[in-house]
Amino acid sequence: MKLKLPHQALLILIFAGAFILRFILIPSAYHGDLNNNISWGNEAVKNGLSGFYERESWNFSAPNQPPLYILLFATTSFIYQTILDFSWNINSKLAMFPSSFIWFWEAKGMIYLVKLPSILADLGIGLVIYKFFKQRKNEKLALGLSTLWLFNPITWYNSAVWGQTDALVNLFGLVSILSVLNGKLEKGIIFFVISILFKGSLALFAPLLLVISLCKKYKFVTLVKAAVCGFIVFVGSAMWFHINIDLPIWMINLYLNKFFPGEIGYLTANAFNFWWLVDSGKTLDNGVYFGLTARVWGLTAVTVSIVSLGIWISKKFDEKRVLLSFSILSLVTFLFMTRIHERYLYPFFPLATLLVGLIPGFWIVYFVFSITHLANLYHLFWIPTSVVLEGLYVEPLFACVIAVINIAAFIFVLRHLRSGRI
Repeated sequence: MKLKLPHQALLILIFAGAFILRFILIPSAYHGDLNNNISWGNEAVKNGLSGFYERESWNFSAPNQPPLYILLFATTSFIYQTILDFSWNINSKLAMFPSSFIWFWEAKGMIYLVKLPSILADLGIGLVIYKFFKQRKNEKLALGLSTLWLFNPITWYNSAVWGQTDALVNLFGLVSILSVLNGKLEKGIIFFVISILFKGSLALFAPLLLVISLCKKYKFVTLVKAAVCGFIVFVGSAMWFHINIDLPIWMINLYLNKFFPGEIGYLTANAFNFWWLVDSGKTLDNGVYFGLTARVWGLTAVTVSIVSLGIWISKKFDEKRVLLSFSILSLVTFLFMTRIHERYLYPFFPLATLLVGLIPGFWIVYFVFSITHLANLYHLFWIPTSVVLEGLYVEPLFACVIAVINIAAFIFVLRHLRSGRI
């Protein structure tokens, strides 16, 4: 006789297992990027937020992320110091208080704190996926796809091992897209602005969100309310750093000059994409190819894609087509834009996980990109250390093959889309 767990109990077990897995992996690696997050948070707590971006002396890199990103790590820094001070106070008054906790917290506490928000965001995306299919009265598919997301190595490797914040950005982005689709424009705009205020990586989604809003035929009053809500969130988050009347212009300049350009102006910043095949070395993207710079070619590819996808959505507006459009735009951005990091394929996966449940056969594309993305993430990070795995990358052909597979998988999606099979 088989024992069948209720769906609710199974859901709790899945999410608890996903959290425990990530929690165990937290101390497994310490990427240098964490130094920036910790130093920015410490600086914000120590010397305040006003004038933060204008300061010139930094232990590591100067801040190149938006206000909510800085506020997040200022909060982790504050929590870390508060717990440390409280522990020392208790220890001095109660001899039985375990001093070992203090030593642990001093050495490892900050690592746990800076990785925890992304881990929770992983679970948040899993919950969004679950609710998406549960609303369609398909509990089994809801559990299966949330499990697929939560235990896909590309998710926990990004959050728990590396400590990146892509899960946070994409959680808010995913909620934004689904909210606008479901008639909740104000909520959608608020979450989209929050996503952009963490990182600008989903800014290219804005035109397609506008197309969805027009297709949904929201009333003018609703559009105005949504714009006002987004502006309030925008100003409310940024005002801590620049309390002046020119705040909007100041923020726009920060995005254009500091956040969007990035620190590395190369053809590719370790992304196994089209430009990796052109030149995987440290070649700047201002080189001219067929009359245009590589940077312009990349921007042109993305612009053409946005226009084409916007028209495609308008011709036949439905949920599946919208989600597919955002996933295709994610692929185009990763494959053909310059200055792309290996992590920038991440926005494809929350959307693709939903599409696995909506489009028969889409799991093949999902599976292929999951493998190539994980292989790309491993390059230069080298965690876990393995002579065999690292040896694969010694031969340049290996990374080129992965780049070709990525492009081939993208072409596969386009061909099936054109034939009407997806």
